[in-house]
Amino acid sequence: MSHDSLPHGDEKPWYRHPYLWLAMLLPASAVVAGLVTLYIAIVNADSPVVDEWYKEGRGINRSMEQEQLAARLGIGLELSQVGAGIQARLLSRTAIPLPETITVTLRHPTLAERDVTIELFQLDSHHYRADGTLPVDGRRKVTVTAAGGHWRLYQTVMTGDGDLQLGHVPAT
Repeated sequence: MSHDSLPHGDEKPWYRHPYLWLAMLLPASAVVAGLVTLYIAIVNADSPVVDEWYKEGRGINRSMEQEQLAARLGIGLELSQVGAGIQARLLSRTAIPLPETITVTLRHPTLAERDVTIELFQLDSHHYRADGTLPVDGRRKVTVTAAGGHWRLYQTVMTGDGDLQLGHVPAT
């Protein structure tokens, strides 16, 4: 058979065949979806694990002792937003030395940039104050420590419900 006797099928250029474009569409869409997924993962990356994880892990036993001491003493803290400031009332079932400052750390469960640390200064017996605002955006892990670090309160709370009560708040 001579070259001229071959059937002359479709002589369109390759880019004019719709089934070719359909065949390339699937791999191309997978590449685009992969790049979009990579972008989302980079922009919304989780906070890294604490660099000093070993030291913090060793401190768990000590902090549990501090929490148990706070429970035995019946220590509680009431936090409230008053105007542009935060007020706190430190209560306990037993007489405890009152610290000059109290540090309250409210940690967001997933976003470290939403963590808030508040240092409250003693006004008078059992009352403390700080400038700032309490977060109102949901669940927080709250840690309360006193200057000197003998006791510690640790609790999960829902913010935005008004005043926060931490630990054992005795009836007054």
